[in-house]
Amino acid sequence: MTEVRHEDVAAYALGLLSEEEKAAFEHHLAGCGTCAAEVGSFTAVGELIKGVHPDDLLPSPPDPQVESILVRKAITERRRRRFHRTFMTAAACLVVAAGVFLAGSSIAGGPNPDSVHSPARALLMTGDTYSATDSATGVSSVIGLEDKGWGTHVALELKGVKGPLQCRLMAVGDDGRSEVVASWGVPEAGYGVPGSPDPMLLHGGTSLPQDELNHFTIQTSDGRSLATITV
Repeated sequence: MTEVRHEDVAAYALGLLSEEEKAAFEHHLAGCGTCAAEVGSFTAVGELIKGVHPDDLLPSPPDPQVESILVRKAITERRRRRFHRTFMTAAACLVVAAGVFLAGSSIAGGPNPDSVHSPARALLMTGDTYSATDSATGVSSVIGLEDKGWGTHVALELKGVKGPLQCRLMAVGDDGRSEVVASWGVPEAGYGVPGSPDPMLLHGGTSLPQDELNHFTIQTSDGRSLATITV
């Protein structure tokens, strides 16, 4: 006896059952309302695909012109990706080279980026500035000041000094109080001198209010005065 399953409804509607299976399913269909309801929908599908040969459902070879366009597009995309990788590699090399160049320039006495862009340079451009050149030492300096709630923001530009030296910038108030604003080392090549033309730039602070400041002194570690700037 042929086994009948509810799943055979699609095969029956599409005419895919053998004669024996078809007869068995029709016998089942007479007593199964669910399958009878589904046969109608599958029958409509069967009418749509009637006369369609299975070979007609296989993909046809691509049109030569379309195939050529797709090939060219694939080649172009590969070239684009290859160019992108090459470009990014070259860019990375340039970044590394630029870093080496800047470091080398700084070591060799070339342009110092801090002489163009730095908090000290910004304060010297926007704050209250005072300058002086010591006739005995030849050291020239510019002080920039900005009044703050905590005291005074101070910037210094220093030229005409050779090293090696250990230096400090002292802030002196009208009442004689003094504070160290900053300290630094001067390399042998120096700052703002032949062979090392860039000035030294730094910034610091003092708790003394700007309106109570009298002058600043640049000293060596042994107390020798290099320059005095009255404010």
